[in-house]
Amino acid sequence: MNRSRWLAVALLSLSLGLLSGCGSTPKGDEAGADGADGKGVGRLGGSSANLNDPSRAGSGAGGYRFDVNVEPEHRIYFDYNSALINDRSAQVLAHNAGWILAHGPKGTITIEGHCDERGTREFNLALGQQRADAAVRFLVAQGMPANRLKAVSFGKEKPLVPSHDDSAWSKNRRVEITLR
Repeated sequence: MNRSRWLAVALLSLSLGLLSGCGSTPKGDEAGADGADGKGVGRLGGSSANLNDPSRAGSGAGGYRFDVNVEPEHRIYFDYNSALINDRSAQVLAHNAGWILAHGPKGTITIEGHCDERGTREFNLALGQQRADAAVRFLVAQGMPANRLKAVSFGKEKPLVPSHDDSAWSKNRRVEITLR
């Protein structure tokens, strides 16, 4: 009996130890998504995981500051194997939503999800779709009408930069916003 009690306590301790070690913080250059210059856009504050919660967005542009008279960027970038929207990307998406709502261009807005060349075709198509869907959810939370947004994935089929290195891959992990 004493031995089985000791074994149960040991297993419980081991389980708790493993669970407490599950959370981790990105190290070094993993902390920010790669930007157009390949150096990374960094974080402007907060956690990227919270940005995927549509309730965080609100009050017009989710608290992000931008000039609706300046046309926004039409690309956002992602970390490797991730569909999480970081703070920089959230600012770009909020600016797009504000600009489109202020200027009222008609037609469908296509949100294109892209990946780098690593991974299978099927995996990258699914990841590209997750990226596009995350951007659509964010834009809808900003007040964009969902019926005007169309999420598509091109996976690794349409690289922005056709090279085979980290700099190219960081530019190919993206979502592009196109007005049609």
